[in-house]
Amino acid sequence: MLPLVIGAFLLGWLVRTIRPVPIAVTTWADKYVLQVALPALIIAKISKVSFDADVVLPIAVAWSVMLIAIVAVLTVSRLMKWNQSIIGALLLLTVLGNTSFLGLGMVESLLGADHLASAIAYDQVGTFVGLALWGSFVASTYGAGENGWRPIVNRLSRFGPFLALLASLVFRVINLPVDVYPVLDDVGKTVAPVAMCALGLRFTLNVSRSVQVPALFGLITKMAVLPGLVFVMSVLIGSPHDLAWSTSILQAAAPPMVSAGVVAVGAGLSAELVAFMVGVGTLVSFVSLPLLSLAL
Repeated sequence: MLPLVIGAFLLGWLVRTIRPVPIAVTTWADKYVLQVALPALIIAKISKVSFDADVVLPIAVAWSVMLIAIVAVLTVSRLMKWNQSIIGALLLLTVLGNTSFLGLGMVESLLGADHLASAIAYDQVGTFVGLALWGSFVASTYGAGENGWRPIVNRLSRFGPFLALLASLVFRVINLPVDVYPVLDDVGKTVAPVAMCALGLRFTLNVSRSVQVPALFGLITKMAVLPGLVFVMSVLIGSPHDLAWSTSILQAAAPPMVSAGVVAVGAGLSAELVAFMVGVGTLVSFVSLPLLSLAL
């Protein structure tokens, strides 16, 4: 999956540099991910996830990291007086990491297969539930459209990932036919390559000044400050070399989530910021995560 994710992004970036791509292409790609592939992935994962005592720590760390990121973004955004489009995008990309498509592969290859259970718990019960709940809230609150609780509720009622989360809770009680899950998994696997290719089509290193500072703040916070805090906590409470702690630290350092970027763009938030943060973050992570693993 890792070569596919980075390859899809680079392909989109290459196509963009050769010839401008019609906006309709990226628009349809976003709609496919938001309304078809991502809901299928949410149902496939959340409806089957198990809550075992052994995975409590990674789950607690995941939600703690997301909460700290939210507070940091809101505090700095208020001081810097960034606009709603920038704030909304940061509330998705700084809070939600790519702990699935990229994170699980990195954990397995850098820390070992015995860390996968903790990594999956961090991803599915932490980040992925966060995407469905927090992502839905941010898209409805900061996205394009009227403000107020009625418009927000109306947008939520039509937001594919949120509806998929509700459906997955039902399917935890009423089991889907066994043959359905392989189909959902196959459709869900298209999220990463389609989303990364679409982001590559938008990606450029020449971003406007209004985006540069928020993007750097988001990337540094997401990939350095947050895992640094988790590392310090592991030293104070346990050990960064413990299985659950080392997994949590590496997952906390994951770059901005691809799916969160698609949600942000679909909500009309800063596409320039999204493409830059996801693209640069993903590329940097192929160096930063292996280096971080040496300390775990």
